[in-house]
Amino acid sequence: MEKAFATAVALSLLGSTLTKAQVVPTADSSVHMPPPVVVKMAPEIPINDNSVIGSYYIELPFNKTVSIIFDSPVRSVDLGSRDIIADRATEVENVLKVKATRLGFNETNFSVITADGKFYSFVANYNESPGVLALNLAGSKVGNSETISLQARNKQINSNNLRDGIIQFAGVKATQSEVVYNCNEIMKKKRNVRHLGVEANKMEVAVKSVFIKDNVLYYKIALENKSNITYDVDYVRFFVVDKTTPRRTSTQEIELLPFYIYNEAIRSIAGKRVVERVYAFQKFTIPDNKRLKIMAGEINGGRSLSFIIRNSDIMNADKLN
Repeated sequence: MEKAFATAVALSLLGSTLTKAQVVPTADSSVHMPPPVVVKMAPEIPINDNSVIGSYYIELPFNKTVSIIFDSPVRSVDLGSRDIIADRATEVENVLKVKATRLGFNETNFSVITADGKFYSFVANYNESPGVLALNLAGSKVGNSETISLQARNKQINSNNLRDGIIQFAGVKATQSEVVYNCNEIMKKKRNVRHLGVEANKMEVAVKSVFIKDNVLYYKIALENKSNITYDVDYVRFFVVDKTTPRRTSTQEIELLPFYIYNEAIRSIAGKRVVERVYAFQKFTIPDNKRLKIMAGEINGGRSLSFIIRNSDIMNADKLN
């Protein structure tokens, strides 16, 4: 009895010892614990008011386009969402066209960087009838922290200033205002070109003057209606064509597009009347084996005319002072 009791006590003590050994780990001097990581928080740097760039609030429609005029050519545009779209105006470097791609879009933003290093920020909201369709930021100060609404800006900029924004044409040294002024001066001058034109069906189209200034060529074109039936101008187009075309050989025509047309709005020529236009092109010349072809057409009519100009006629352009 005593022997059995002693055996039970020994087993109990042994079990207690094993359990304790399992629970309490043995220290091992060969294992080194890494030191605790100390994270240092960077101090907060307050944003100076001079570092904040203000935003222009602008309203964008779906069925109309809003045009924004900048001091310098547009180099980069970043849109906040796909609900709006922006594109540089054709042949114009410093005018950006913006519109909505979805009706009733949620508020978004876009930014513009121009060639002179300026950064512009805009906040855009949907409005199918915006108060402003043309915004002139030429000469504006950017970099202040104020957010400017177009309504507030309109109080500072009258409608004349909005219309008189400086337009810069791609590849052209002259601004729009300078081109318009030059065209107006050409309209006052006497013709310096003769015998360049065509007459048919009592309708005559002729080149009256060719001028050059900087890198811009100006063609003064007269459209004279010698009949009593109104001539509604459909187009006046310019093509570079082959001088001679062998039989069974396809012709190659390259259209030259003017970047500005003076008096383009006048499209109806009453009977016994003359309308004169000035077409402004980036400077060009024509190879000896090519010719310049000018074509004019009538809306819903058969009075279409065309004639040829040689390169020598272009080279004889007078210098516009």
